[in-house]
Amino acid sequence: MKISHAIYNGKTEVKNIIFDWGGVITNLYLDATKKAFLELGLILFDESVPHNPHDELFIPFEIGKITPEVFRNRLRQYATSPLTDDEIDRAWCAMLGELPAERWEVLEKAGKSYRTFLLSNTNAIHQPYYFNVLQKIYGTYGYTHLFEKTYFSHQLGLRKPNADIFEFVMKDAGIAPQDTLFIDDFIENIETAHRLGFQTVHIKAPLTLVDVFIDAR
Repeated sequence: MKISHAIYNGKTEVKNIIFDWGGVITNLYLDATKKAFLELGLILFDESVPHNPHDELFIPFEIGKITPEVFRNRLRQYATSPLTDDEIDRAWCAMLGELPAERWEVLEKAGKSYRTFLLSNTNAIHQPYYFNVLQKIYGTYGYTHLFEKTYFSHQLGLRKPNADIFEFVMKDAGIAPQDTLFIDDFIENIETAHRLGFQTVHIKAPLTLVDVFIDAR
């Protein structure tokens, strides 16, 4: 399988590919979690409430500074009624969408032609939840077998778009940025990777992961 020149036309031959997960391989619906929180009475995104859930809750959880228990308890501080762990987890995972079969096939094929890696901002609730989802669909717990190595923000204590997580991956995997294609759906992550010398593809609708490769369908 080759990379489509219509999507990527870099001057350097690609030897390695780093994939993002949510929004690239799986569909991501951030508004679904926002809606689910509101339905539970979680007042997180009301401008009249003086707090910053992104900095106080989501980033610390994403880099593993707080546990799922602490995360849920902090969320409860903004709730208008008592909430169970299960209610919170269902709302938090509502953003995690489907994984089209053709994208799964892309990963299987790409691994035969390139060194492939995963670099994902995630957390200790989303990761096992989605691993169990994939167990039911594909009969395999998770997706780590599709990559040479996977890098998760909550395990590393680092997150995109900060340069240090890219630098960690380069050193740990032994890859050069100029030989590596980074695929992500957030422009901030793409911009950091580009500054560090990576080749990049920004996934933005209507472009999908399948479009990046020739003979991927």
